[in-house]
Amino acid sequence: MNARTGAWLLRSLAPALLVAAASARAGGAGDSTERQVFTFAPTRAVLVLITGAGAAQALADHRPGKVDAASAAEAELLRECAAGEPQRPLAQKGFLWAVAVQAWRVFLHPFAVSVREELLKYASVSSASASGDYYRAGEPAASTALNERISCLRFTRYAATGSGSDDVALDFVASVRLDTPRDAIRLRPLRLFIDQAGAKSVNGRYAVAIAVRARAVWRDEFAGHSDQVFDENVASEAVDLKGGSFLKYYPTDPTSGTREPIVPISFGSDRSRDFGRVEFAVSVAELGAPPATLTLLAQLLPTPDENIAKVLVSAALAGIRVQ
Repeated sequence: MNARTGAWLLRSLAPALLVAAASARAGGAGDSTERQVFTFAPTRAVLVLITGAGAAQALADHRPGKVDAASAAEAELLRECAAGEPQRPLAQKGFLWAVAVQAWRVFLHPFAVSVREELLKYASVSSASASGDYYRAGEPAASTALNERISCLRFTRYAATGSGSDDVALDFVASVRLDTPRDAIRLRPLRLFIDQAGAKSVNGRYAVAIAVRARAVWRDEFAGHSDQVFDENVASEAVDLKGGSFLKYYPTDPTSGTREPIVPISFGSDRSRDFGRVEFAVSVAELGAPPATLTLLAQLLPTPDENIAKVLVSAALAGIRVQ
């Protein structure tokens, strides 16, 4: 068992669980290859694909309370997502977002079952996806420079699953614009908001990790393809919420973020219309501090090969940095 997989435990489970955990480890020693299902509580989350002309509307809808629409940082965020395009007038009503309520399951070692109820109180996994044409219509010639139609992604998790409340618990914006040579996507975080009221932690310490994935289906001249374009952990933060909600703006300079493959283009695509269909997905793991620290669970997630497991490990590592 390596340190990276053991890090998922976040060193932050209640000491009252020590006896139960040790007992479970002894009782399940012969079942080390089995996995049991660990189900996180349902969350309400949505992913919006932001186009250049619609950036102002997309960022204004359900704006988190701590975000100052008139601030220089918010103006820079709008500039990045607008990508130089004139903005449409703001509508009186916001977008009709299709909010997905989903309970995420991760397969864990039997040892983890003994701490399931306690961990569920302080851990949250959310994910949402959306599809659209990535490239903007232009001249039909294949030699024409590519221009992105989708400039940013906005992921929002709401505070409650059953009440229909629109209170924002977590809000994240990332840029997916083409870089200057237009041969790669420059993936970078732009803004992260965490609401104090929506984060469960006994001491205010809270760890978050965010992954962005893209998947596409396309064809070359004689065959079709379906594959993942990229899968990156774009942000991990360990924050202290004792003083209130957390708001961070990230750099927007041309060299920030990571260069990722462009969305594949099908052979013979009609470039006079928007093209390059892609599905973006964002996964967020949130881990708060339970009543005390526990550093035992090396058996937890022995092989973190699932996407959700990987982002959980990233959140745990972020939290450990400030313990």
